[in-house]
Amino acid sequence: MSLFAIGLNAQESEYKVFYFSGSPKIVEKGKEISVKRDTYLNSKASIKLPANSYLVLTNKNEVPMGISNPGTYSIADLNKIYENVGNSNLTQEFFDYIANNMIQENEKARRSGGVYRAVGDILVAPFDEAVLLIDSLTLSWKNPKQKKLYLKVYNPGNWELIYNIPTTDSTYTLYYEPQKFIKGREYAWTVYHGEDHPQQGTILRVFTFADDAWKENFNNKLKVIKESGENVEINKIKTLRLYLDNNIYPLSESE
Repeated sequence: MSLFAIGLNAQESEYKVFYFSGSPKIVEKGKEISVKRDTYLNSKASIKLPANSYLVLTNKNEVPMGISNPGTYSIADLNKIYENVGNSNLTQEFFDYIANNMIQENEKARRSGGVYRAVGDILVAPFDEAVLLIDSLTLSWKNPKQKKLYLKVYNPGNWELIYNIPTTDSTYTLYYEPQKFIKGREYAWTVYHGEDHPQQGTILRVFTFADDAWKENFNNKLKVIKESGENVEINKIKTLRLYLDNNIYPLSESE
């Protein structure tokens, strides 16, 4: 008997929520309940998946399944979908969905309180609060008419302006420089039309070059996944989930 199934009571199905984005709901006895990760679905419950949402479930054998089509799914519906799971590549599907949707700027929740934070901007990547495991970062933004803009990088601790680079491009690669950056500390960036400081309401996003202690902790978590003895596919999506949970940029599909 799989360890996954131990502890299930008569009301629980074999399905467990592995990951979700958007706002899917569990419907039980006519009531909608927010989905929570790593919880089992009641055998009489349904899943309500609205547009722009994504759900990954696992069954008692730790086989993952992704659902992105809006609709309401009973346990019987899930059973039918699982019949064809072997014909799909969930790891690639999961990665593609995340890469194409979840890390878009309009899908990323921003923290409040920043003097320059606002909704609506030309910044494309990386998403806000990105954590970098490598010593370079390619920033990108929208500039279809190749206007002259200024790429600005700040130390938000004292709002020191580290870079103020004029450009007509839409990308720029920053490299870690120990005389300009301290690993483990957040830095902010934006693109603005003027050489002076941006006006209030201009978006700034933050990024961090991970320090050695942070990397060691993260790598230890990766090691636990790799040595878990579970099947390859579930290990891959657990790795993807770990990257997402820790705001790693860029997202890796090769782990």
